Amino acid sequence: MIKISGTRFLIVGLGETGFDAAIALKKRGAEVRVTEIKENAAITEKKRSLEDYGISVETGKHSIDLVEWADVVIPSPGVPLDALPVVWAKEKNTEILSEIEVAYHLSPSKKIIAITGTNGKTTTVSFTDLVLEKAKISHITCGNIGNSFIGEIDKIDADTWIILEVSSFQLEYIKNFRAVVGVILNIADDHLDYYSNLDQYVKAKEKLFLNSADNDFAILNFENIWCKKIGEKLRCQKIFFSGKNVIDGICVKDNFVSLGTKKFFSIEEFQKSRLIGIHNLENLMAVTGIIEAINIPTDSISKALVDFVPHSHRLEKIATINGITFIDDSKATNVDAVCRALESFPRSNNIFLILGGKDKGISFEPLKSLLPGRVKTIFLIGEASERIKKELDSVSLEMIEAENFDSIVKIAISKGKPGDMVLLSPGCSSFDMFSSYAERGDVFKAAVKSLL
Repeated sequence: MIKISGTRFLIVGLGETGFDAAIALKKRGAEVRVTEIKENAAITEKKRSLEDYGISVETGKHSIDLVEWADVVIPSPGVPLDALPVVWAKEKNTEILSEIEVAYHLSPSKKIIAITGTNGKTTTVSFTDLVLEKAKISHITCGNIGNSFIGEIDKIDADTWIILEVSSFQLEYIKNFRAVVGVILNIADDHLDYYSNLDQYVKAKEKLFLNSADNDFAILNFENIWCKKIGEKLRCQKIFFSGKNVIDGICVKDNFVSLGTKKFFSIEEFQKSRLIGIHNLENLMAVTGIIEAINIPTDSISKALVDFVPHSHRLEKIATINGITFIDDSKATNVDAVCRALESFPRSNNIFLILGGKDKGISFEPLKSLLPGRVKTIFLIGEASERIKKELDSVSLEMIEAENFDSIVKIAISKGKPGDMVLLSPGCSSFDMFSSYAERGDVFKAAVKSLL
């Protein structure tokens, strides 16, 4: 158990999660200080708000004195493993806890559905939210999706189901956190600019089941080698799903997504929805596992499919100009996500693919088998351009280095023909050129719409 009142908490990072954690802990009698390495307008505004609340905030540096003062250090999601306050805390054996660990302690409900994975988290979390809404089940959705778990504590009662999107960063420092239903959608190379190797990243994801009891559920991707390996170690109940094979779990049988003799929704219903690709079918299979685990009506997915609108920048159709369709998949910030995007389209040799951005150290070799027959031209942007070009050099495709989306759109219009598509699925983070994947997608959209 975590003692809150009178305990000295140091929060590292002043994003939304750090801000919410500071307020929640201060309200409950804790002594709270915050340290943030950055200084900008948004940070300054949050600093003022916290100082008005009686919370001391350090910006522009990290001081070892604050770590020496603290009983508990809470790194915000995304704070590097080698950030100085984290290193100092480890050296001094100061307890390090994640925000979701503290929120779990404070929450009056322990009915948690926690969803993680390299790709597909937000879509799966959002669809689960709509499914529970259709089933009229009291719930709240929070976590890595945007609103922090700790920031929603005051809205939760003992009967509330908590749908929680969790990243590997948030799982790093859990202790007693436990999900009644834990979901790993997939694991692939990502965040290798944060973790020293893939094994370290996998172990962070695996912590989702650190405290799982026999009657809890793990919902796992049968086609993902890392999910299967994690599943072999678990003692809780396991439900596997597969979008590619018939298995003893959730899969496609007789044109229905089924579990044993239970039918949940038809492939025809999925094809009529706004969701595209086998990866989204797998996301819905994971939701099927959640439905089975918490025992709600099997037709809930069918009802949600009619109304569900995916989030922006995820295979989002922007416009069609001169018969050429432009698609924004800016959220594809790793190579596995690009693979999933390409798998969503037939081999019609009609794709102008935009790749590149901030180099995360992930190999682009997995694309080699998917490019031929689908992609006619690759546009390269950002700092990873040269490495991508070298890695894909053996694939006989036209590659054009470009400085901005305006030039890409104009070239694609001049070279393309009706039936072609321009797909922004960069396989890299955005931080070399943009503040976020969302800004990158918005700039791409603006370039397209300027020609309408």
